[in-house]
Amino acid sequence: MSRSILVIPALPFHIMLRSHESHLFSTAMRTMFIFFGMLFTLSNAEFQVSLLKESDGVVTGRFADSLLLSLPPCALATQSVTLEYNNTDTNESKTLVNIFKVLPCRFRRDIISTIENNGQFTTSRNLGYQVTNLTTGSTYRLQYVVGAEKSNILEVSTRQVKDPNQIDSGLPARSGAMVVITVILSVSMFILLVALIVTVAHSLGGD
Repeated sequence: MSRSILVIPALPFHIMLRSHESHLFSTAMRTMFIFFGMLFTLSNAEFQVSLLKESDGVVTGRFADSLLLSLPPCALATQSVTLEYNNTDTNESKTLVNIFKVLPCRFRRDIISTIENNGQFTTSRNLGYQVTNLTTGSTYRLQYVVGAEKSNILEVSTRQVKDPNQIDSGLPARSGAMVVITVILSVSMFILLVALIVTVAHSLGGD
């Protein structure tokens, strides 16, 4: 009786090493391209836009269907602002033309307003622009255009939330252990009830 032996040739060590080095090289090149791309974007931006954060006077700048953006500098006062943004998940682009005008430097610059009241007087502060009607859990690239000047491209994602209509508000299914415990408790209560009835009947019969 003959036996057949399957022999799997192993890759030479130098080939495996070269493959690993090639993977590391490609990863490093992608990282460098992304880094220099970000530097190029920032260097070609006439002004900066950012997502509002807690230090700006808001709890968060990211919501499920909207984002809070900082405003163009007041050096561009009275000029109309256009916002261009792109959903990187669906590649859908939108342009909001003349959404507001840049406020003069003598005022606090913002569109979102908050009110502070110390008991004697009330002050109103403008904080930023809110981009609405966005898709939950999607990544967007946003850029202001004011006249001939453009901001940096801001890439940010909306928060991922669960649709309230998909939340199961019913009682969860019982596990096998819960069923066993329920049966044991029910049988125990039945036995105690029968024992109580027998005890009462016996005491009454003895009297």
